[in-house]
Amino acid sequence: MKLFKNIILILAVVLLLSGSNIAFSADKISKILILPFNIHSEKDLTFLQKGIGEMLSTRLSFENKVMIVGKEEAGIVPGKTDEKIALAAGEKTGADYVLFGSLTVFGDSISTDAKFYDVQKKNQLVVINEFGSSQGDVIYHINVFAARINETVFGRKTISAQAPAKQSTQQPSSGGQDSRKNPEEMWSKESGIKMAYDEAFTGSGEPAAVLWKSKKFETKLKGIALGDVDGDGKIETVFADDHNIFIYRQTAGKFEKIKEIAGKTFEFYKGIDVADINGNKKAEIFITAIRDNGRVVSFVLEWDGKDFKIISDNEDWHYRVLDIPARGGKVLFGQRGGNASIFSGNVHELKWVHGYYISTNKEILPRGVNVYGFNYGDILNSGQEMILGYNANEYLNLFNVNGNEEWTSSDPYGGSSAYLEAPAEIESAKKSSHDQRPENRLYLPQRILVTDLDNDKKKEVLVVKNIDTTGGIFSRVRLFKSGHFESLSWDNVGLSPKWRTRNFSGYISDYTLGDIDNDGTDELVFLLVTQAGGSIMGADRSFVISWDAK
Repeated sequence: MKLFKNIILILAVVLLLSGSNIAFSADKISKILILPFNIHSEKDLTFLQKGIGEMLSTRLSFENKVMIVGKEEAGIVPGKTDEKIALAAGEKTGADYVLFGSLTVFGDSISTDAKFYDVQKKNQLVVINEFGSSQGDVIYHINVFAARINETVFGRKTISAQAPAKQSTQQPSSGGQDSRKNPEEMWSKESGIKMAYDEAFTGSGEPAAVLWKSKKFETKLKGIALGDVDGDGKIETVFADDHNIFIYRQTAGKFEKIKEIAGKTFEFYKGIDVADINGNKKAEIFITAIRDNGRVVSFVLEWDGKDFKIISDNEDWHYRVLDIPARGGKVLFGQRGGNASIFSGNVHELKWVHGYYISTNKEILPRGVNVYGFNYGDILNSGQEMILGYNANEYLNLFNVNGNEEWTSSDPYGGSSAYLEAPAEIESAKKSSHDQRPENRLYLPQRILVTDLDNDKKKEVLVVKNIDTTGGIFSRVRLFKSGHFESLSWDNVGLSPKWRTRNFSGYISDYTLGDIDNDGTDELVFLLVTQAGGSIMGADRSFVISWDAK
């Protein structure tokens, strides 16, 4: 049941904008009757009918061109609609077109069948027969259906699913195998899904934006960064799970694999960053790696013209790259791992000197702030650089350059399932007869971005907020059900929410800013982790998603 509640939550917010290439008659408003879908399921899922109907109404209606007529006037009994009944209802309501369909549910599998008829000519104009096995597939089915109607019937171009346009049905469907494939399989050779939505449906004052979603990765992705890692002038997307590094590039509508690099099973990747620190026009890939005994064994990869080679290995630095305009752009920071504790000493700025990454400056940061969760920036838009950092309870703190606290958030932000454990505590736990892991974990803070993402000429702070269903009461368990981003701006009293994105069902594990699609404009790019079937016991799967403000 939770699966379908999640579908309706997504249906309520993921509504696509329509374009402006219109081929309507100037003196006639087309009327569409949308009838409730028939639902075939062992459980009562009639609430789905409303969600699907509202999505179709929003997608198909257009001011002074297309209107939706009331289904109440048709007198239709939900669940009993067929072609004959639908056409009769269309005539009764004076509709030019009638739309009806069915949703069949077998466990977590979803089959969507729908038809769009010309009432007067009594012939079907658009038909879909789609099958999916994930909680969001019904959205893509309805999206494809509405986009096909807009384009083929009304000559109206819309921003719609790129690959699903290919997976959509024929007119009429022949019932071939392609028409029954999971949309995820159909996307595998394409860039993924592109969707547009408007702030009217976010309820948060969010700027209008375009969302892009990659194919599904059957793993829990944990870190992401963007940069030109092979020196060809195009931006690559680099991301990682516990033991593997993935390098992809999105250009010309395709998200193509460049390289996948397998790591060691006893080493766990905790962070990934990309930047050209050594100045050779090829961005290095910085991997913070931790052995199962808690010791830091980080390394750096670089393209040598033929492959990605390790240029620095077994380093005891926790790495983090920050974009700091006042220091000339991308800056590499590091904090050493301790022999007994998680960290040893201060955060340092690292530079490439004679073939090595060495410390050139020790950062003076407030107590408790570590390398993973801080940033510098002109937060007050006054020309003065400030320090932002998370405290141990994940509250956001603002400090002046002297380290004095100026402000603390009233709510926690961030929220991460990535954690570190002290080597000494791991060793002690291994000697215990009842448990092999330490009781205490340090959950890593999420990134803090200082940027002007909405292009209003003022710096804002962009942070993520993942919702922990446990309420943070367990020291070793975190269960995230959803997450969103908030843009915070200074109002002379503190940092207050300026806008926020919609809630994304799942867990946002990492994020960055960069030109993922190589169009010359930066996007907010993040990793979204979900579980199969919407269950916390389901297998992890992940998506790369970009949010492009328009």
